[in-house]
Amino acid sequence: MGDIVLLDEHTINKIAAGEVVDRPASIVKELVENSIDAGATSVSVEIKKGGISYIKIMDNGIGFHSDDIEMAFERHATSKIRKEEDLLTITSMGFRGEALASVAAISKVTLTTRNKDEEIGTKALVASGKIEEITQTAYNQGTKIEIRDVFYNVPARFKFLKKDYTEAGYIEDVIIRIALSNPHISFKYINNGKITVQTSGKGDLRSTIYDIFGKDIYQNVIPVEYELNGIKVCGMIGLPVISRSTRMHQFTFVNSRYIKDKTINSAIDKACSEKYAINKFAFVVLNIKINPSHIDVNVHPAKLEIKFENETEIFQAIYAAVRTAIEKKQTEDSPFTNIKKDINESKENSNVILNNNVPISKEPAELKRFESKISTPISYNNPMTSSVPSLKLEEPITKYEVSNSNNLEKVLENNQINISGEIKKENEKTGINEEQESKNIVDNSVINTSEQVKINYNETNVLTVNAENHVEPIMYKYIGQVFDTYIIIQIDQKMYIIDQHAAHERLLYEQIKSSYYAKDKQSQLLLIPILVELTFKEKSVVTENMDMFEKSGFVIEDFGDNTVKISGVPNIGYDIDYKSMFKDIIDELLGAPRTEKSDKEFRFLATLACKAAVKGNMKLDEKEQRALISEMVKLDRPFTCPHGRPTAYEITKYEIERRFLRK
Repeated sequence: MGDIVLLDEHTINKIAAGEVVDRPASIVKELVENSIDAGATSVSVEIKKGGISYIKIMDNGIGFHSDDIEMAFERHATSKIRKEEDLLTITSMGFRGEALASVAAISKVTLTTRNKDEEIGTKALVASGKIEEITQTAYNQGTKIEIRDVFYNVPARFKFLKKDYTEAGYIEDVIIRIALSNPHISFKYINNGKITVQTSGKGDLRSTIYDIFGKDIYQNVIPVEYELNGIKVCGMIGLPVISRSTRMHQFTFVNSRYIKDKTINSAIDKACSEKYAINKFAFVVLNIKINPSHIDVNVHPAKLEIKFENETEIFQAIYAAVRTAIEKKQTEDSPFTNIKKDINESKENSNVILNNNVPISKEPAELKRFESKISTPISYNNPMTSSVPSLKLEEPITKYEVSNSNNLEKVLENNQINISGEIKKENEKTGINEEQESKNIVDNSVINTSEQVKINYNETNVLTVNAENHVEPIMYKYIGQVFDTYIIIQIDQKMYIIDQHAAHERLLYEQIKSSYYAKDKQSQLLLIPILVELTFKEKSVVTENMDMFEKSGFVIEDFGDNTVKISGVPNIGYDIDYKSMFKDIIDELLGAPRTEKSDKEFRFLATLACKAAVKGNMKLDEKEQRALISEMVKLDRPFTCPHGRPTAYEITKYEIERRFLRK
């Protein structure tokens, strides 16, 4: 006689229950999802002792028909689907018909319900999967399910349950996830008589976030709304200030079903790169709405995973949605947005025609380049950083006279205006001293041409030209530097503290990246080559990534054994310890996870920029500070350094006045 036998129905039910229900939180998830499918707008969950001794779930959904009660506790009995083809277009949370049968198999269940089309309710008592009693009872429309003594008849599973407060925490996580994906439903979670989670059900995701996470996160989330190739992505993403070191605050849903998916996580991480600090994860609540026929939700026992028909399209939609939302918010909030706008408008107006159609050159002499302690020249002819034409200091102005309003009336010679410190010679001819000339320029003096075109030299060191004879508003006011690290400026009623290292790092990164992907490489040959001894592993990394080193400007040769010779370095600055920089880049490549080439290149270029940037505690003179700010505001993304740290910190006048008890 053979050894294979059919298991009895009781054992089969317990085995099946173990796949669906592994702890009290699983019970809550399955039954609350049934409430959502029943059209409930209010759901209440109450537990005692971590849900092990007691769970009660109440809703105001359509309720069970009295004729369906017995069938409801059978395995694979469901009202959600009818045939195999329905699995391709599932829109409900449940569809397998296993929840009630599995819960009843390992606990004692009391079901009280009334269908919206019936006048009297029904009450059923079930234990170990068997219906003991069904009676009629008075009850409002909806369903109440009470579960007692979870796993009382499965001691092997019961002993693996954790402490009561731990199990209660798992249930809270379930409620939070379901509430975030269904902001139109009011949820209440009661743990040992205390309300732990309660949402309003107003249909507004921000309100739900406030109800669950509080004011701090509520004030630091921004909306995400995007559609690509029929895939709609909506939800909220948190600003960097509330990012965390784990994914505990990342909630992703597909058609309102909570899932965990590597493609989605990867798209979010990619979109947040350079915006958030490395190893920090954004607060995320995203709901991806997609045609059910393009996904398969029947691939995981707990339905936490799904399969996409086209993962690439999912990645692209999520990446674009998150990236667009972050950049839009940073642009709106940036203190540099209006400055950059004004500079661009100034550029458009730069070709003001005078007499013989000669354009006015407007770039101030102060904004030529970083000098001294800033280790890289900033070229205004660089297409990556240039927003305004370069200043050409050619012939000095030869004729002018001073008006009573401290303005300089200047007469064009050769039909061209040139702004230069070389007008000192002309001052001597007309009797204007250097101090008076300085005052005329610093005090926002206006230069009048024969065509009545005004040039305003404002506090940003940026000249704005307006042919309609009015002065443009000041864009920012330079204040100074503190701690040899932070530059302070004022814009309207706000003060901004700029981290010179982070700002310069972002600037260098954009320049290095531009050069890296350009055809002509900029290398600086060394008079004395640098010899670097490496371990076998380090040298292997250099060999594997030689293309990146060469494209960035390094000239490297094998010098035998584990030594390499560096004959050329990137032309990004001076007084840099290139040997130390070279080893830091190797360490970064060694520590980087094995990802796609673009991620590795980003880490490479970001490290290069970081090591070359001006450091904290490095005092810059005023010209260098102004030049840094003026170059910074021209960038498309000046708000964070490549590693995600902010470049500027905002303090409003109101906040300062509150400190002094003025408000």
